[in-house]
Amino acid sequence: MKRKKHQYEKHIIAVPKVYDWINTTSAIQFRVTFQIPPQILQVDTYEYNAISDGVKTIYTNEDELKEYGNRGILDPNKVSFINLFINGMLQPKELYEVQEGMLILKSIDVPIKGVPITLQFITIKLGF
Repeated sequence: MKRKKHQYEKHIIAVPKVYDWINTTSAIQFRVTFQIPPQILQVDTYEYNAISDGVKTIYTNEDELKEYGNRGILDPNKVSFINLFINGMLQPKELYEVQEGMLILKSIDVPIKGVPITLQFITIKLGF
């Protein structure tokens, strides 16, 4: 039996480094399941209530109707949501600014005298 001669060509490379790479993309699929126990969130709501005098565009803690609450205008950085209702109508955020102790109405229209102003504060916390 005769053996076949394999013809190999010999190459000599004289370089300081040789780089060899293959451009590939690998995809690995895996699934992780987490068991998260249901948690009840605690929600605290508070309403600041005032009555328009037909002139003011700035309301403070002193304007609050104390028979409905006495916490004043809360710090907006310590609550989750703030809604302003004037005469029962929800107002767009662009029309007012809330600072701790102060409500600033930015609209050129001043609420009519005797109209209720309600600033609703909603704070959502994890129930521990």
